[in-house]
Amino acid sequence: MTKRTFLMLIGLLSAAAVLAQPSNDSLNMSKVAHYPVTQWGPLGASPFNNDIWGYRDSANNKEYALVGNRKGVLVVDVTNPSLGLVNKLWVPGVLSVWRDIKTWGNFAYAVHDHPTGTTETNGLMIINLDSLTYKYVRLPVPLSNGGVDTLRRAHNLWIDEEGKLYAFGSNAGGGGAVIVDVASDPWNPVVIGNYSTYYLHDGFARNDTLYGAALWEDIQVIGVALPSQPVTFGSFDSPDHFAHNCWLSDDGNTLYTTDEVANGYIAAYDVNDLSNVDELFRHKVQPGTGLIPHNAHVDGDHLVTSYYTFGCHVLDVEFPELPVLAAYYDTSPQYSGTGYNGAWGAYPYLPSGRVLVNDIETGLWVLEADYPSVSRAEIQLLIRFGGVGGTAMFDTTTAMMYGVEYVYWHNQGDTLWPDATGKITIAQTGSIQDSLVWPSTVSPPFIYTESRSYSLGSGSFVRDTLYADVYFSVPEAEALWTVSQSDRGWMLTAPADADRNWTLLGMDGRSISSGTLYDRQLDLPYPSASGLYVLETSDAQGRRRTQKLLRP
Repeated sequence: MTKRTFLMLIGLLSAAAVLAQPSNDSLNMSKVAHYPVTQWGPLGASPFNNDIWGYRDSANNKEYALVGNRKGVLVVDVTNPSLGLVNKLWVPGVLSVWRDIKTWGNFAYAVHDHPTGTTETNGLMIINLDSLTYKYVRLPVPLSNGGVDTLRRAHNLWIDEEGKLYAFGSNAGGGGAVIVDVASDPWNPVVIGNYSTYYLHDGFARNDTLYGAALWEDIQVIGVALPSQPVTFGSFDSPDHFAHNCWLSDDGNTLYTTDEVANGYIAAYDVNDLSNVDELFRHKVQPGTGLIPHNAHVDGDHLVTSYYTFGCHVLDVEFPELPVLAAYYDTSPQYSGTGYNGAWGAYPYLPSGRVLVNDIETGLWVLEADYPSVSRAEIQLLIRFGGVGGTAMFDTTTAMMYGVEYVYWHNQGDTLWPDATGKITIAQTGSIQDSLVWPSTVSPPFIYTESRSYSLGSGSFVRDTLYADVYFSVPEAEALWTVSQSDRGWMLTAPADADRNWTLLGMDGRSISSGTLYDRQLDLPYPSASGLYVLETSDAQGRRRTQKLLRP
């Protein structure tokens, strides 16, 4: 696959606050509850947590956090945080730094990666969330050579809309993705396929297409319509070539990735055409501080990412080509910079809208977000010579010459400076209802700039063009020529024979053509561009006349 890159890094955009960087502990997110491991009771849990998932019981509308811990999984009722969080079930597991959890219906599934201090493994943990019972299964994995392996551990899980569970980075079958049917019998799942071409650290599947985060091998795109025979469609690279996690937008058009490295990127890709994947943006939090992104999840118009040493970070990606920082909450202010401490995972899918964050050291957090409206616009400024139909362009030198270097909001008063091509990019939280004024700071009356009112906010991305019309300032005397036109040019007739020098000028004052006329008739071909022009003539006595001509 090919890739065209469109960078939207800090400092490249001319408007303020496209991806303004966090500078304190929270923005548009607040704590509803905090449940550190020290408050869990005598469960035998480790002081250190890992991943997080959530569950809603449709029978009683209760919400639960499924909290990963190095020694197991805790099911916690988080329905009424003001009344306290209530333990419902502790499921012990072998000691492991890594534990991941997903749900299918009223069943939860968990895996762990390499155990610590033991060779024992749990395989696949299955929890019935109705009966609050659990078991461990080590599933047989058929191999392509006719042999059989056993699923004893895995790094991560995903379950697609058809009930296919993908166990990534396992001990079995090359460490790609062991594909398990949990839809037919959730309590007694069976392996139905195995992808083994590359190690997959994590992944996301929908509509029989699996996007696999393959670390150094970037993003692998795999067809899984026939799980027993996965087919590789192609691959594309992530910014730091360490694709740790990926997640697909609700409409299936955009894939988001994280690179789990110091100063790593969150990135977005247009995956409508898998033969030509376009990068839409790449984003860092506090560049140069060594922060490491971990896992990103799409929640409607928001991309919710857990960052080590930083916490929960949310981008508004309603228009993914222009992301805007919407919210964040630091769950571990005692840590900063590079390091594998802090927020491991975030779960943003509870019906209440609350966000669950599991912090390695500080435990479970229940957060509430108040996402703001977001204003987006791209306004192209063009300097146009001669009005409608004239040559239009923008460069900073010409803008300075005519005093049209910037625009400003009429009510807010904020000044916006265009980039070198004349583009103003507006991307910021909050709605805007104001007029954008384009002033001219020089006095000639032949420059006419546009101003326009805009109503900006979530749900719209305004793209517009404003013109500064420049007219060549030459006083026009009584018309010398009688003018008629053909398809090819002007036919000009003077009142009497005389020798005359003539020059055709653009409205910017630049000479286009010139010559000498010895009789009354001048056939003048059209210039290439339509618009207004000026014909300047001088006779033997030095008298000068100008006359405007319109090229249709």
